[in-house]
Amino acid sequence: MSVVLVTIKCVLHAYIDESYTDARYYIAAALGDAAGWACFSAKLTSIRERNHAEHGLPLDIEFHADELMNGRKDWAPLKGKHREAAGIYAAVLDAAVGCGVRVILRGLDIPRLHARYRYPDQPHKVVLGHTLERIHERARDFHSGERVTVVADEIATQAQHLRQFEGYQQWGTPGYRSSTLSTIDAPMSFASSKQVDGLQIADFAAYLHRRRSTHVETHPQSRRVMARLSGKLDAMVVHNLTWVP
Repeated sequence: MSVVLVTIKCVLHAYIDESYTDARYYIAAALGDAAGWACFSAKLTSIRERNHAEHGLPLDIEFHADELMNGRKDWAPLKGKHREAAGIYAAVLDAAVGCGVRVILRGLDIPRLHARYRYPDQPHKVVLGHTLERIHERARDFHSGERVTVVADEIATQAQHLRQFEGYQQWGTPGYRSSTLSTIDAPMSFASSKQVDGLQIADFAAYLHRRRSTHVETHPQSRRVMARLSGKLDAMVVHNLTWVP
């Protein structure tokens, strides 16, 4: 009797979002398999239901970091309730950690980019390329046959970034780590974060990392909150590098 060996390709799903200041540009990629993302969505549903009962928030509320922490839009009932907002932020991070979500963080020092290059690329283009390289490497090193789908939050220049991704797969990414991103399924896609839980945790990761990297917390309580949330984020991080050209 002959035995036929079948290689089953596992699929990772990566969701990416950005956060930036005039001086720093960051992208966070949140990665997990189908089971992990199903687990995370179930936990987010529970968090939404609890906060609907406790604070009257919409059952379909989007976990948007800036709006949550500043009490804006659907999160207006929590305006000024910093302890409650931080508790919700922590619960979402805990949910991601518990479901095996992993995070890649890439950043760029924008003034140094402009100082080094006469005609620099746009910061988003630079950091997106670095992020895709690390997503590819994470999948390649995971085990043979791994594939990745990549979904980014909707932006005005997404057609440009689709062309950028297509060029990378044809000719390779620029620089000494050049890669054709062979583990990433084409095309890279874009979606509304309102509808995609994976994009919401990517937003939480990007916002928190940008905040802790660029802002000095002057209030002791704020420093304690930032340290607490940063510890939860770091439990998911598998790569974190800011390029200073």
